[in-house]
Amino acid sequence: MKIYKIICFAAIMFLISLIMLSKSSRASDDCALILTTKCNLCHNLGRICRKLGKKSKSRWRSAINRMVEHGAALSDTQKIELTICLYEQSDNVKAACK
Repeated sequence: MKIYKIICFAAIMFLISLIMLSKSSRASDDCALILTTKCNLCHNLGRICRKLGKKSKSRWRSAINRMVEHGAALSDTQKIELTICLYEQSDNVKAACK
C-alpha cells in the first residue's frame, strides 16, 4: 500500500510538471502571436526587436499600456504575457524577430 501511494504521488507530480511546462510554452506562443498579429499592425517588428534586452519590465509595461491607449486591442492577460515575454526575451519572440 505504501509503494502504491509513492507511485501515485510521483505520477501526480510528473503530470503537474507537464502541465506547467505546457502553460509556459503556450504563453510564449501566445506572445509571439500577439507580437506578429497585433503589434505589427502599427509597428515594424524591427522597431520592437531592437529594444529587446534594453528595456526594463516596467518600461515594457508602460509602452504596452500606452499602445492600448492609442487603440491596440489587448486584453489584460495579453498585456501581461507580452510584457513578460518581451522583457525576458522568450525564444518565440526572438524567432519572430529574425
